Amino acid sequence: MTPRLWWRLASGLFLACLSTAGSGCMAYFHPVDSAKIEQTAACLTLPAGCRDHVYVFFVHGMDPLNYANMTGVRDYVNELGFGKTYLGQMYHAPYFDREIHRIAREDSEARFVLIGFSFGANLVRDLAISAHKDDIPIDLLIYLGGNTLENRPKDQPENVGRIINILAAGLIWHGDTLDRAENIQEPDVWHFGSPTHTHTLNALARELAEVASRVTVVERSFPVPQEEVAPTPRPIPAKNGGPSDEWDFLKPATHLNMVIVPGKAAP
Repeated sequence: MTPRLWWRLASGLFLACLSTAGSGCMAYFHPVDSAKIEQTAACLTLPAGCRDHVYVFFVHGMDPLNYANMTGVRDYVNELGFGKTYLGQMYHAPYFDREIHRIAREDSEARFVLIGFSFGANLVRDLAISAHKDDIPIDLLIYLGGNTLENRPKDQPENVGRIINILAAGLIWHGDTLDRAENIQEPDVWHFGSPTHTHTLNALARELAEVASRVTVVERSFPVPQEEVAPTPRPIPAKNGGPSDEWDFLKPATHLNMVIVPGKAAP
């Protein structure tokens, strides 16, 4: 291979890597199937108002190619009925910190779930510690492959109600079991396979349903205001005065030759 041909090949591979990093297309190595009935049942049987007060924050690790497919896990959580879900890279942590404090001020029923993968686990721990300074409780903290965490108080913040510590096989760091956590070992996958593992997805469905079940939803006990009632469509009179098959609810009222006076009922 000539030097010129070698440089062309190297440049092509470099550009391919850049395009792959931008699209995160390596997620297909760890696909996430659609949620099964047994996974969604506990979540979707809860009132939507309960799930709407659960805020889930994902922090990714050093994985620019999205090899761990955290976007697929985020979509899976959406499929469970949790729409208020954030997914960001490590540099989004300061923004997430501000959001958590804002939400806590504005939503008295807010429930917070923090999920971090790899070095993202260290950052969700820091988010929990920051929340503790303002007496904000964290309902659930999930470490996915937090291999640099240790069995010490700092990695098990006092304001966290429940901690799930999921570890996979590793070459250098294997992580540590935590006294205050439910420790789940997934030895049949490597580090990047832990977020999409079946045990992880099942734990997410189970724990999110438990968090949402603690939300207090106040049912509406007053009549529905008139403006919330959909108007009843009326057939448009034909030009000759006879019946017509055309309806008026998609057209402005002016075509009916009506004049609506404020304070008076329309004819």
